[in-house]
Amino acid sequence: SLLVHAVLIFIQVLLASLSIAGKLVFRELPPPVVVLFRVGGAALGLGLLRRLGPREKVLPRDRLRLAVLGLLGITANQSLYLTGLEHSTAINATILVTTAPVFAVLLAVLVRQEPPSVYKFSGIALAALGAIYLIGPDRISLAPDLALGNALIVIAMLSYASYLVYSKPLLRRYHPITVISWVMACGFLGVLPWGLMTVRGIPLGQVSPTTWMLLGYIIVGPTITAYFLTIWTLKRISSNLVAAYLYLQPLVAAVIAPMLLSGERLTGRAILTGLGI
Repeated sequence: SLLVHAVLIFIQVLLASLSIAGKLVFRELPPPVVVLFRVGGAALGLGLLRRLGPREKVLPRDRLRLAVLGLLGITANQSLYLTGLEHSTAINATILVTTAPVFAVLLAVLVRQEPPSVYKFSGIALAALGAIYLIGPDRISLAPDLALGNALIVIAMLSYASYLVYSKPLLRRYHPITVISWVMACGFLGVLPWGLMTVRGIPLGQVSPTTWMLLGYIIVGPTITAYFLTIWTLKRISSNLVAAYLYLQPLVAAVIAPMLLSGERLTGRAILTGLGI
């Protein structure tokens, strides 16, 4: 339905705003601390929502599957991406994120969740070309010293694609709030050691109120709302379509950034590639 497509667009707006809010928060808090608060706050908020929502009993065999989904979609995706970004470049990272929908399509076909289709692969290819051209393929660096960072980002995207594909069977048995609350809680346990090691040396009392407000937005908007709505859409449509909408993120960021960040502007290149996507 049109509602599902509207929700998918809204999710990408939320996720695209994360890069802008994150830039502002990183001025005072390092990425591991932001991830710790982001995932921890989301796990707490979703846990409270679950208590207000359906009380479903999760089977023991499914608890292990939910733990694996938490490690794939939260722990591995967040940790590998940020570590890769540290050893790579922002341009490389933005381009390599476009591999996630490709992985999602291939995995869905391999596990026979989706039938192969010429139109499906052609659509993914067209959107990928649009997203890559928007960023500028001439700006990507293949220097040997960036190889580790690039590899970690690609693995992070494979982890997220696996999370999208393998969460589908569980959504046939459980309510979306049950699935995402378990996933976020398990993911939080995975990022906890890294975050605690980093937060010890941060003077949290000196962090400005503006940064805390932005961090609160990151928890509520691009995390709790975006992850819950993603699960909500996965219950209704294929993982391929959910993943394909990821290509809207660089386009949305290109449109929103000029409104909020100085030195940014909307270009004809962004409009052209937006039509392709």
